[in-house]
This record gives sequence, C-alpha cells and structure tokens, in this order.
Amino acid sequence: MRAAPVSLGLLAALALTTPALADSVSGTRFDVRERTHTVDVRVDRGYATLVVTRTVENPGPKSDQATFHIDLPEGAVATRLRTAGTNARGETVWFEGDLMEAEAAAEKYRELTGIGGYYPKDPALLSWRSQKHLALQVFPILGRSDKKVEYTLKVPLRYEGGVYKATFSPMGTEELPATMRVTAAHPEDGVLVNGLGVPASGSMSMRRGVDLELRPRGMATVDAAVASVPFGADRVLVHARLDAAPKLGEVPARAAVAIVLDTSKSMRPELDAAKSAIRAYLASFPGAEVELVTFDRKVASPFGRALPARELVTRLYGFTPTLKNGSQLDDALARADQLLAASGAPVRRVLVLTDLMTRSRLTPDALAARTVASGAVVHVATVHRGHPSLERDDDSDWAKLPRKTGGLLWRASIGDVVDAETRSTYEEWVRPKRIQKLTVTGMPGSFLAPDELVEGTGLEHFAIEAAGLGAVTLKGELWSRPITVSSAPSSDEGKLWSALVFGSPLLGMLRESEMMPLALNGRAVSPVTSYLAIEPGVRPSTEGLELSGAGEGGGGRGEGIGLGSIGTLGHGGGTGSFDHAAVLRAALSNAMRGCNVHTGEGSVTFETTSDEIVDLTDLKLTPARDAKVTSCVSEALWAFDLPAAFVGTDSYAVTAKL
Repeated sequence: MRAAPVSLGLLAALALTTPALADSVSGTRFDVRERTHTVDVRVDRGYATLVVTRTVENPGPKSDQATFHIDLPEGAVATRLRTAGTNARGETVWFEGDLMEAEAAAEKYRELTGIGGYYPKDPALLSWRSQKHLALQVFPILGRSDKKVEYTLKVPLRYEGGVYKATFSPMGTEELPATMRVTAAHPEDGVLVNGLGVPASGSMSMRRGVDLELRPRGMATVDAAVASVPFGADRVLVHARLDAAPKLGEVPARAAVAIVLDTSKSMRPELDAAKSAIRAYLASFPGAEVELVTFDRKVASPFGRALPARELVTRLYGFTPTLKNGSQLDDALARADQLLAASGAPVRRVLVLTDLMTRSRLTPDALAARTVASGAVVHVATVHRGHPSLERDDDSDWAKLPRKTGGLLWRASIGDVVDAETRSTYEEWVRPKRIQKLTVTGMPGSFLAPDELVEGTGLEHFAIEAAGLGAVTLKGELWSRPITVSSAPSSDEGKLWSALVFGSPLLGMLRESEMMPLALNGRAVSPVTSYLAIEPGVRPSTEGLELSGAGEGGGGRGEGIGLGSIGTLGHGGGTGSFDHAAVLRAALSNAMRGCNVHTGEGSVTFETTSDEIVDLTDLKLTPARDAKVTSCVSEALWAFDLPAAFVGTDSYAVTAKL
C-alpha cells in the first residue's frame, strides 16, 4: 500500500487551531506538588529538541508515587527518559531509561513499586496514552523529599518565508506553568520568541503559549536531508526535505552597471514603462555606479559618465530622448561592455531594455557569438505597461546571449508607480530569487516537483512507500546558472523520522507489528513501547504501593513564454491598399533633391517596422556621386519619419529617377 505524502504545513495548521490542555501532576497518597518545570529548547533546521526537567515534592511522611499527565505539542514524540538520584557524596546522578515493549515495561514497574520482602529499585515509567498525551509515573518520592525527572521531546518545524517555525500551546500546570529556555543548534542562526529576541534572562513563561522562529544564517543554497527506513515487506518510511535558503542571492555592495536603453522610434509606446523599470531595478541597487547608454542608429551616453544609482534615478525623471530610426543593439552592447571592462568594480552588470525590433542582419546567433569581455551578467528585457511582473523566456533565440553570461531574457510589465511591490518584483534583476527549471530525481513516483522553488520555501515528502530512497538530487537554474544539490539517506535522519512518524497522520497507516521496528529505531514512546528508568540502589519495601493501578503504563491506542512576433524581421507584402513602396520611393527622391542631386537614379533597400526604419543597405547613386553627397542622402533617409499608415515589418528595394 502506498501512502499519500504528508505535509507538515497541515500539522502546523492543526497546532494553530487545537490548543493543548494543561498538564496535571498528582500523588497517590499525598498532595504531591510540582516545584520546578523547565523546558530547554534546542532549535535546529527542520526540528526542535525539548528537554523537559520537572521536580516534584512529597510533603507526606513516607514515600509516594507521582503521576504526570503530559499534553504534547503538535507532532511531538518522546525519545528519552532520565531520573535523578543522589550518590554517597550527595551529588545528583542521572540514570537513563530503557525503551521497552510497553506491556513488559508496565509489568516491571508494577513489580518494582509493589510491597514485598525485597528491596525495590526506584523506577520511572513514561508511557503512551494517545498521540497527544503521555503518562509519567515516578516512585518512590521519599517522605518530605523531592524527585527530579527529565524527558526529551522531538517536534517537527515548518519552513515558511525562510524561517523555521513552531507553535507551542501553553505548557505546564495551572499552578506552575513551564519556563522555557531557547538556544539555536547553529550558533549563527537567530531565534525569535513571539516575534521578539530571546530575553536577556534567557527564560520565559509558557503560560500563554509560544510562537518560535529560527532564522537560519549562512545556509547552503538548498539545505537537504533524506531518511529511508524499511520496516516490513515492501514498506519503507521515507522523508525528504529540500529547503531553499532565505536568500538565494545577495545584492552586491559594489557594482558597475550599464543600462542599455533602446531609444528608437518603435519604443515610443513603451519608453515610459522602460524608464519605470530602470527606477525599480536601481531601487534594489543603491550601491551601484550606473552608466546609461542609449541607442537608435547611433550609440550615446546622455549623462556623459557613470553616476551613483540614486542620482541617475533622479535625472531619469527629466530625461526625454528624441526617438530616432535604427536599432544598433550590437553597437550599444559593445559600448557597455567596453565601459564595464574599464571599471574596477568586483561585480559588473548589463541591463538591456529593448523591443528587439532590429535589422535582419543582426540575428540572435550573431548577437550571441559576441564576446562579453567585461565578464558582466547580461539581462535583456522587453517591458510593457501592466501589473508588475517578470517572466523569463528561454524559448526565444534572443535568450542565447544573456544565458551565456548567466543572465536571462525577460518579459516584463510595470505600472505607473514604483511602489514596494514593484521594487520587490524587480529585485529579481539584481539577484536571483528562485530556482527555476526545477527537477528532482530519486524520489518516489508519488512525489511531484513544482517547476520552481522560491527562496525561503521548501519541498517535503513524508510517506510510506513500497521502495526505499537512494540519493535525492535537485537540479535547476539560478537565473541561467545551473545548480545541483544531492543528498543521500542518513542514519540520523532515519532515527529522527522513525520517531516523528508517531506524532504524524502516518501513524494510522501502521499496523501494530510495524510500529515496533520504527519505535526502536527512533527510540520513541509509542503505542507499543514505553521508557522505564530504574535507579540502582535500595528503598524500604514497607513503603511499596498496594494499588492495582500503579503500573498503568501498558500500550494504549491513540486516537514559457515566447516573445511571439518579437525577433528578426520577416519579409512579406504590405498591408491593405496602402502603397508602402511608393512612400519610400518618394522619401528617396526627396532625399536626393535635398542633397542637390537633381538628375540620375538612386536605389536603396529599406528594412522597416511599423514605426521606424531599422536598416538601409545597398544605397547607390547613378551616376556615382562623391562620398559627401552619398552620406547626405543616407542621413536624410535615416531621418525620415514613417507615416502612421505604415504598418508591418518588411524589406523594400526601391528605385527613384530624377
């Protein structure tokens, strides 16, 4: 039988809606009182260990038994029991409990606490009542003396927003709430309790419950752990977690940035959106030195030099370029690369904002063949008005150049206001925030991986499968740079999840015969196992218990987006009855006359979009004129404004006779 995966997010939701009841402590003969109740919490990535130490006092004249009814945190299991005694020098000595079959442990406890003609040893029995409830019995507590016991709980944590979290309901009794002390398993990690730092005193009351957060620092790109524990024929307990770091990349403290902005006529509808995108981008790059490079047919540096990011943003508000024909994207990239190569900054970036409507001679392959000598990461983006969003496009051939530098081709949209949401969205141009093109291998068929893993989130699979796991491998890309993380099952993870299964919904899928191997592997109290701690030494047999219920610790039963038409120009006919060639022929005639060519013939090939001339080739004047005249005609043609009725992208070879 194959079990469905269990999400620990479900367990977390239950913890938020099901408050735990308070513990209770009682004596068999006298009014046993609890004097201390401390919970030392050690928070690790994925789980927490709670070491609970409790001291009770017997005010009566002779020995008594104390019974603790313990309400567990959601998902918690008990994995250890110790009882304290005193050696000949009056020093406290701890005695470890043994994990035993539940009925045998209960029978042994009855034997050791009953009246007889022998000297019984001091036992403590920690046993299962339900998935939320344990019982702890301790005997003897000498008259007018106290007794200390300690048990250990393991609790799973949920991973959200780059933080490991747990919610604990109130712990302790009405008379004595527990006192919590918290430390991080990794000293570099930060711990918050109810949203605040750990108090200077190191301890806090658990009367009202606690929201605990572990904020990992220095975490690997992906923190991975795998457990695979066979416990029967075709029955394997498997658990795997793959947690993406809270931040998958950092904003560089110092960087040289070149922003390459298309200021050709075809950008008119999107130029304001592109400027907003620059402002949103630089809002996450405050320490950068930025040079703006613009291009149409020619390349320019409108501000003359690199500026601090904040100053460039300020100047950008008043920047209104004159849009012209031509889209020399390759020349603009070469200028940006040259500027960055001369920089001493340790990080170099290029952001190109363009509609990619360029001449046919500039193919995606030709652009990708260029060398980026500065070593800069290059992002190329088209930007439109709309709700702030970024989507990578790996299917377009134009993605080849940015991908070879570690960058991406993006399809972006942006609103009129650069608000917090917009800045957060566009931060992904500054640093990668998700692992994309995600694949996970080595997992069972019941596991389905998403397409991406966002920073601060994780993948988890907890199930009973027919076969075990080997190495689990995650592959993906940060921007376009490949990442591979692999993790094999470990003994420690196997023990941890062999225990935690008894606090999870998977418990209902286990047969009684299957519980024992898992409980023994995880050293966990379960429906079939209990802890019995026995203190070596002797106690007066005359104080043994005569109650039939003294050993009640028997086993209980618990309850791609493509860019479409964007790309190299196609070649085809015009649209409707509008005579495109005639318009261009008249433009050639007027250019010749304007350059004092009044007789002869001129020919040229135009490449156009709906908005601009992107290339002029094969310009020829017959009879031949000097270079100055030819240049004059060329400049006049480049300055020609296509009429509004000029639609489509095409190539036109025209001839004009004067």
